[in-house]
Amino acid sequence: MATSGNPPADAAAAPPFSAWLLATLPPLFWSGNFLFARLLRDEIPPIQMSFWRWALALAILAPFCLGPLRAEAVRIRANWRFLAALGAIGVTAFNCFVYAALHHTTVVNGALVNSLLPIATFLLAFLILKQRLGPRQIAGVLVSLAGAGVVILRGDSASLVALGLNRGDLMVLAGMSFWALYTVLIRWRPLGLHPMAFLFVTIGFGVAFHLPLVALEYAVRGGFSVTARSAGALLYFAIFPSILAYIFWNRTVATLGPGRTGMFMHLLPIFSAALAVAFLGERLAAYHLIGFALVVGGIVLVTWTKPA
Repeated sequence: MATSGNPPADAAAAPPFSAWLLATLPPLFWSGNFLFARLLRDEIPPIQMSFWRWALALAILAPFCLGPLRAEAVRIRANWRFLAALGAIGVTAFNCFVYAALHHTTVVNGALVNSLLPIATFLLAFLILKQRLGPRQIAGVLVSLAGAGVVILRGDSASLVALGLNRGDLMVLAGMSFWALYTVLIRWRPLGLHPMAFLFVTIGFGVAFHLPLVALEYAVRGGFSVTARSAGALLYFAIFPSILAYIFWNRTVATLGPGRTGMFMHLLPIFSAALAVAFLGERLAAYHLIGFALVVGGIVLVTWTKPA
């Protein structure tokens, strides 16, 4: 398997502002994904929701990927096992676990568990890539995690008891672990492989791995009715948290490294709260601002290094 020859971005100089901007967009899109998936949990079965999300994304990408696929055919065949593994981990396993989880837990609980992603990513980056954390990075992780907790707990630590844990939270934990592994492994994507070819092939494998799961779910639960509401949600799922989020996330990992990129997942509860204010009529409170400040401060501590 060919591997990337880039130096570890976690040890690089201060990243450009564009890398930070790109890193904030996937958590924003995934916050909308959590919100709409929870709202439509009784209308679309979870595995079929994940399958049609990615099948639509694959269809949208196809016209833009035919050229890169033809040009990269030899490299794709040489690395198909690695690409298939990424599709199974980052497309099938992660998304199926998350959509199934939202039938059994709330968006708030899901955001709480996903806030552990940077810790899992740093741990796997240490075990697999031998990347170490310095004291400032450890402090940044803790500060950012505290900010996420402030938002999730609405500024009241006593509400932690009320959240509780259920099987849905364990499913989110499993999905989050698969995403952390995906984030680390894409640092080894084949050298020189066109980004669009890489994305199309991994999604294609992910869609294929959905098929037996869809067949099983359909036999047990049946299908769903296509309405304007469900079609609109699936289109959102296909474009924003799928195509755009994965392109931006892959690019950011190549620039910042898996550990520092994973830190931006602490923005998930911040954006979830913002979407609740915008679309569900909830009010902006002081704890939102405090949490946001802590999250941004933690991200800066972890990602910013002095130029060489």
